[in-house]
Amino acid sequence: MANQMEAHHIDVIPASERHGRPRDQIAVWLAANTTVVNFVLGGLMVALGLNLFWAIIAVLIGNILGALLTGLHAMQGPRLGVPQMIQSRGQFGFIGSEFIFLAAILLDVGYMAASQALQAKSMNLLVPGVTVTWWIIIVTVPALVIAIFGYRWIHQFSKVITVILTAVIFVSLIQAALFNHGITPAARGFGLSSGPVFLAGIAIMFMNMLSWAPYISDYSRYLPERVSFRSTFWSIFAGLMISTTLFAALGAWITAMVPKAATTPLVALGAVSGTWIMCFMWFGQIPGVTMNGYSGMLATTNFGSSIQRVMEGRYRQIVRVVGILVMFAIGTILAELGWRTFLHTFEQFLTVLIFLFVPWSAINLVDFYLLRHGKYDVRSFFVRKGSYADFMLPACIVYLVTLGIEFPFMNTTLYVGPISKAMTGVNIDWIVGFVVAAVLYFFAAKLGRSNTQPLEAGVSPTIS
Repeated sequence: MANQMEAHHIDVIPASERHGRPRDQIAVWLAANTTVVNFVLGGLMVALGLNLFWAIIAVLIGNILGALLTGLHAMQGPRLGVPQMIQSRGQFGFIGSEFIFLAAILLDVGYMAASQALQAKSMNLLVPGVTVTWWIIIVTVPALVIAIFGYRWIHQFSKVITVILTAVIFVSLIQAALFNHGITPAARGFGLSSGPVFLAGIAIMFMNMLSWAPYISDYSRYLPERVSFRSTFWSIFAGLMISTTLFAALGAWITAMVPKAATTPLVALGAVSGTWIMCFMWFGQIPGVTMNGYSGMLATTNFGSSIQRVMEGRYRQIVRVVGILVMFAIGTILAELGWRTFLHTFEQFLTVLIFLFVPWSAINLVDFYLLRHGKYDVRSFFVRKGSYADFMLPACIVYLVTLGIEFPFMNTTLYVGPISKAMTGVNIDWIVGFVVAAVLYFFAAKLGRSNTQPLEAGVSPTIS
């Protein structure tokens, strides 16, 4: 079976091994987002105080904004043939990008642990004789196996998940929601109860969607280099939007029918549809856990990219498998420690992600589309003294300045910035962060043209 395993990690995918069509991406992102996590986040919109109408509007706006940006990041995969995070060296430098790698690893293990906890709690409701602690270990095994086999297995399993979950979960839950319960009086109507809460809901859904951006190219880098931008972008956008929006809207709907869903979403889900659905909740979460472990391995491997043995073909599978095992071990430990306080912890986790990744996203997109037009010296992503300095000052300085500017606009349980407080709790740090980082980086990079000029036409974006 070893020859069925993926042979690459962060190295460039050669043209001879590129395959697939843009529409294949639809199933990957449909499956990855048909999850209990999105159901819980949709219910959170109602739990925060929005009625069902405005909760669904917040879900739609946040998802659309996040999917638009995430889809733009995805094109870097086929154009450059490398994972998303290592491409950040083209903006931040060989060492300057390492903080972003660390943040990406935090993102991966955080989402993995949250998903494992929800999987285990789902199965504990179905089979209460097995504790959540043991279920966390049991439900992790299939995801671990798929991650070890790699890219092709992830894509194939996603197709299976898409068919099964579309047929079973959506139809069954919507039917249960239509015929078994009515909307509570507090969740009815069309009046907006709170502007700040509405913006907070948009921000949560936006960052949940944008959380795919730091590694979305990991799953498009095998596509042929010259695939259509339009087909690739809209295939990924559709896959992200359809399942995330439907599951989040369903979570809001059930929370509007069963108020206890705000604190015990899985119990409420079982009350509406029957506990049998929990098996499919676990099954649907497998792609997300798999991809978190797989992408976490890629982000971790970036730190060893200048070590010859890490990059040599004969060692790549060892590096892949060990990296995946380490990521799953960390995620499982975190899930075991934090499954009792999942909902509150995860909300704060998303707030931190907004703070860290929105400026990165802005800088990355401006550099790729407006400054370099997709042309990079990909060889230099892997060597310390290549085309990119240890620290690319325009991006590093703009990133730090943007983080400082975001602080006064933050609104979390731990810290409320003065501007947010003056605006009655409105949380717009994610809007400020993206706009400021994009504008500042564009002009700062223009001033340092020696670091931001597009490469000469003769420089190939692939490695032989």
